[in-house]
Amino acid sequence: MKKRIILLLIFIPVLTVYAWGQEEKRKFLSLEAGIDGIGCAAPDKEYIRAVNDQNFDYYSDQIKSLMTINYIGLKFEYRVINNLFGLSAGLRYSRMITSIGRDSYLSSGPEYFYVNYNQSDLITEYAKVCEINQNGDYIGIPLEVRLYPKKERRIKLYYKAGVSFNLKVHSKSDISFFNESMLQYQADVIKVIENPSPNFTTFHIGLGLKIGKSDKPGISIETYTPIGVRFPKGSYLVKPLAGSGVQLLLSVPLNTIEQ
Repeated sequence: MKKRIILLLIFIPVLTVYAWGQEEKRKFLSLEAGIDGIGCAAPDKEYIRAVNDQNFDYYSDQIKSLMTINYIGLKFEYRVINNLFGLSAGLRYSRMITSIGRDSYLSSGPEYFYVNYNQSDLITEYAKVCEINQNGDYIGIPLEVRLYPKKERRIKLYYKAGVSFNLKVHSKSDISFFNESMLQYQADVIKVIENPSPNFTTFHIGLGLKIGKSDKPGISIETYTPIGVRFPKGSYLVKPLAGSGVQLLLSVPLNTIEQ
């Protein structure tokens, strides 16, 4: 995976330099919206002591964790090298939602697990927790390369690769307790949990389907695989493994096409 990420980081700036002197025939402004769904490893946290699950014996010694990234933004794209490649950059707002204690996005996980929120030589206190949730809001810069077919069609398939750099602007943590009487200890429990990461970087490759003429506004649907999500060391609640994403683009041409 590390080799693919390095090659991707090298490929984008090299192509940009090469294309700088080429004739840029087409320019587009795009509104983007998308979502990434990423499965994560079972958390290995010192403050999570045990789990109780009456219904799922197989998962009785594990607590699942999940991550979603929802985003919206604007991108500016140049078509270069006979309009075969599109180089794009923009500004993106993302919300990263992470969870410990949920098996899937549609169902809950174990009935509860224990969080050690206060420990000293004389006392150890636990909370029965159903789920730990964190929301992080980020401003990011996506950089992408798209490879388009040489022949123009009203509907055409293309390839993409990209990277996104994101910086946190706001975050919030929330605890879902097994007993409502524990709500008074929410601030104490949150103190032992890591803060949402101050930044993160994603890398992805995928396919897109563009609908519409090149000289008219068009819609693109893209599906892709995040090949890497990177956080500063020790600053993440969950450890991402693998997932998939989908993106919708509404593109408007900013100049005419030479006939």
